[in-house]
Amino acid sequence: ALAAAVRAGALGRLTVEKADGQEALTSSLGKALEAAGFHATPKGLRLRG
Repeated sequence: ALAAAVRAGALGRLTVEKADGQEALTSSLGKALEAAGFHATPKGLRLRG
């Protein structure tokens, strides 16, 4: 739902830094987020609208 809000323009961008206590970049969720259009940044995975 949050990714849809970013894509619709309701949010400018969304950055996921942690998922289940792990860094988003190295978590199992990270690959799914990248497949959904998120891009790696120094802070985590970001999606821009």
